[in-house]
This record gives sequence, structure tokens and C-alpha cells, in this order.
Amino acid sequence: MIATGFGSPYWLFLLLAVPPLALWRWWLIRKGARAVPLPTAPILIGHSGRGVWFPWVPPVLGLMVLTAFILALARPYQTLGRTEVTTEGVAIMICMDISGSMRAEDFQPSNRMDVARSVVADFVRRRGEDRLGLVTFAGVPFLRCPLTRDRETLLTLVRGMETVMRSELDGTAIGDALVSAGKRLIHAPEVSKVVILVTDGDNNRGRIDPLQAADLLAAQPVRVHVVGIGSTGPVPYPIPGPGGKVSYQFVQIGFNEEVLRSIAARADGVYYNATDAEGLQRVFAAIDELERSKVVSEGYVTRRELFPLPLGGGVLLLTLLFLWRYGAGRSLP
Repeated sequence: MIATGFGSPYWLFLLLAVPPLALWRWWLIRKGARAVPLPTAPILIGHSGRGVWFPWVPPVLGLMVLTAFILALARPYQTLGRTEVTTEGVAIMICMDISGSMRAEDFQPSNRMDVARSVVADFVRRRGEDRLGLVTFAGVPFLRCPLTRDRETLLTLVRGMETVMRSELDGTAIGDALVSAGKRLIHAPEVSKVVILVTDGDNNRGRIDPLQAADLLAAQPVRVHVVGIGSTGPVPYPIPGPGGKVSYQFVQIGFNEEVLRSIAARADGVYYNATDAEGLQRVFAAIDELERSKVVSEGYVTRRELFPLPLGGGVLLLTLLFLWRYGAGRSLP
């Protein structure tokens, strides 16, 4: 559908001055016609141009020039059509557990952390239309990257994730991490807001209970998908020894699956359990398909500026006015 309008419509108010100017010029011409005739008038007329016989030509051309320039200043435009613009309106905060237990090597060909880095990086690359951010946590949460569309920066930070090595920073503060991630989503303009929590431990640090955090996020509303990493049995865990030598012990690294399921249920999300690398890849592929919120809006395809038309017409009329005054329409002073 073609539509027209003006970019600066306030200039059109100047057109109200055109009718009074036309009446004033008409009055001047009438007043000149009632002047007292001179005996030498025919001689003077013979040396003048057609301006004597067509006194209305200059004022008409002048008013047309004024009208054309006013229309050009108002910037007329034409929209040539509309189209539907479809965008993916999802804001996603990835909340990643980097506690020491993520060094367990039950996720071949490496440990949990290495596999998680690779899978999360693939997920980030697939979300080309969305804004994503990253919060890592162990005993305390840390904002690594706010919501952004800068894929390269985010991928660099994801690839640089490492498990904590200092015991005073270790632990699993799930509730604090959820609140930290959710705070970055509250004022996001996207239609859909999502936290993806990836953890392999039970909440044992922090000030906020995970279920209370889930309720807080659900009230915003922010949806929380939970990915529990690891199996229920003993897993090989590296123990550094003298001279850099590493030995392995089989340890039990459990997580409270009931709590994780409750977090997802309260925050309108889905709980997944990944017991190996392939399982984690399938989980993030499922989340990738689940979180596709299309926003359809109407927008103009093109907007064509039309001011060159009245501007060019005004210049042409101004040229004709000068040619008339100093050519066929010349008159003696």
C-alpha cells in the first residue's frame, strides 16, 4: 500500500500567507489600472515589453515559486509498501557452575568443564538473533558478560571459563547465581527472558535459597531451564600430586535433583539431566529449539523523498520569472 506524508509539516503553515499576498498583488494591479492617463503613454508602451499588457504574470509566477519552495521545505515523502519483519525476541543469561567438581572426568574425552565450554560455545553461535549473557558461579556468582549481541566477545569469555582452584572460593551458590543472572534480565526489552542454569552440585553456599530465587524470577517473569550434569555413581576425579603428577580417585559427586526439578517447575522451565558429552549436546539442542519466540511487526520497505520535485519546479518557475522580467515582459521603470 502506497502512502504519502510530510517530514516537516509545520512549514505548510506558511501557505496561509499565499492568499493574502495574491489579494494584495491584485489590489496593486487594479490600483495601477485606475491611474490618470498621460498623453505620452502610448509612446512609452511602445518601448516596453509585454509586461504592460500582462501585469499579472510576474506576481503569479512569484506566488507559484513561493508555494513550491514551501512544499519543498515540508519534505513530502512516499512510502512504497509494507513488509512483515520477523525477529527472535529472546534474552538469555547462561548461568554456569565452575566449582571444583566440574573437573570430574566422567565426560569423555575430557572433564565436565571442557565439554561444557564446547557445548555452550556451539549454543552461543546458533543464537545469532538474540542477546546472550554469561554468569559463572562457585561459592559466589560473577558476571562475566552482560546481555550482548557481540558473539565474538562472548565466545572468548565462554572458552576462557575455568574451574575455581582456591578452596575458599569453591562451593555451589545456586540461589545467588540465579538472582544475579535474573537481575540482568528484568529490564530487558525482549519478549522472552530465559536463564539456563548448568550445575553439577547441590546448593551449599550463598545467602538465597534456590527455590526462593526461582520464585523471584518467575514473578518477573523469567523462565529458568535447568541442566543437571553428572551421573549418580562414583566418577574419576583428578588429584594433583608432587611434581605435577596427577592421580585419580573415584568420588561421589551428587546433586539434589529434586531441588533442580523444583527450580525449573517454579520458573516455568524444563529440567534436563546430562550424564555424558552427547547428552549435554542433546540438552542444549533441545533448549535451542524450545526458545524460539518470533516477534512479527509491520514496517515500511522504502521511503522515497519527494522534495526534489517541488524544489526543482520552484527553480524552474524562478528562472521563468527572471526571463519574463528581463525579456518579453520587461517594462520601463
